[in-house]
Amino acid sequence: MERGADAVLVNTAIATAGDPIAMGVAFKQAVEGGRGAYLAGLAGTQHHAHASSPLTAFLETEEAS
Repeated sequence: MERGADAVLVNTAIATAGDPIAMGVAFKQAVEGGRGAYLAGLAGTQHHAHASSPLTAFLETEEAS
């Protein structure tokens, strides 16, 4: 939604859920939570992914001499 979507299509997820009302409420809360995070500034202005783990040094290997 924060990237400009006007709607969320969730018919199948709600229609096939064991408890459709609870599923609808869950989607509503998810959209509201996402909007709240965006308004709080948690979404940032990044348009591409960035690693968030500080423990990435183990991925780099040193070449043998």
